[in-house]
Amino acid sequence: MNKVEIRESKYIDCSLLDNESEFLVLAKEPIKLTLLNLKEECKLHFDVIDNVFLQLSIFSNNQIKSLKITANIGENAKILTYFADFSKEQCKIDAEINLNKEQATCEWHLASLTSGLDNKQIAVSIYHNSPLTFGKIDNYGVCKDNSRLLFSGTSHIIKGSHKSTSHQNAKIMVFDQGAIGSAKPILKIDENDIEASHAAVVGKISDEHLFYLTSRGLSMDEAKSLITLGYLKPILVGFDEDIQKQIDAIIEENK
Repeated sequence: MNKVEIRESKYIDCSLLDNESEFLVLAKEPIKLTLLNLKEECKLHFDVIDNVFLQLSIFSNNQIKSLKITANIGENAKILTYFADFSKEQCKIDAEINLNKEQATCEWHLASLTSGLDNKQIAVSIYHNSPLTFGKIDNYGVCKDNSRLLFSGTSHIIKGSHKSTSHQNAKIMVFDQGAIGSAKPILKIDENDIEASHAAVVGKISDEHLFYLTSRGLSMDEAKSLITLGYLKPILVGFDEDIQKQIDAIIEENK
């Protein structure tokens, strides 16, 4: 197992690491960590110590068969995650975030594109193990051709974690008749004095939007590409200009 101590903002090429890597975040200043080129099977572990802010950006454009992410978040610490998932074929992603101390925070933002015969299962779980914790899960997906995309999310507020807050949003746009999208949010609430919500929407692309764009001179492929970019665009804020251009190019290729 690798143990990588992150003391400053950096890029890490995961293809250069062992399959299983532990990232220990030690800093008094905010850190921006960008991970690229994840291996087909990979395990990542993060310990975010008290009073530290970690922005974790993950860009995946290769095949990932299995990815396991675990994170432990300390007191008054925060992990802000942006995951741009453009992996291919069979893919299973599991993320487990443990908010272990008061004022621990997690915001998770994921955008996923499936096409062809891709089959992806993405599960995100946030455990509120202490009072005054905050968790948010936003998963957005576009499902095309004959692909499959499953979002599942679990927010668990254990007994004693009063005044904690947890929200989930899962939205999948289905482009083609052979594509299947599914969203399964779960709330497990063992405490009364909390705030929690979830929302899940799976639907086909709007015929009205396509008609409007094509009536303005765009081809059908151009219209679909523009709608896809607009749907997944919020994830771009987590990446630099170079990766933003790569994401735009991937969407263009999949129109």
